[in-house]
Amino acid sequence: MPEQRDQKAGEATDEERVLISGRVRASVRKRLRMYAAANDENLQDLLDRAIDEYLSSRGG
Repeated sequence: MPEQRDQKAGEATDEERVLISGRVRASVRKRLRMYAAANDENLQDLLDRAIDEYLSSRGG
């Protein structure tokens, strides 16, 4: 899979992205998509950042 780069606020990275799979409630998906659109952010980048911040705040 080709390497991808974040396009948000100079957070360029050469780290390879991998596919993960999981299900969320429809209402959560809608909120994610609305937030991403309102903030001109790619949904993939938003999810990556959200999971990273969640894990970091909990010692993960």
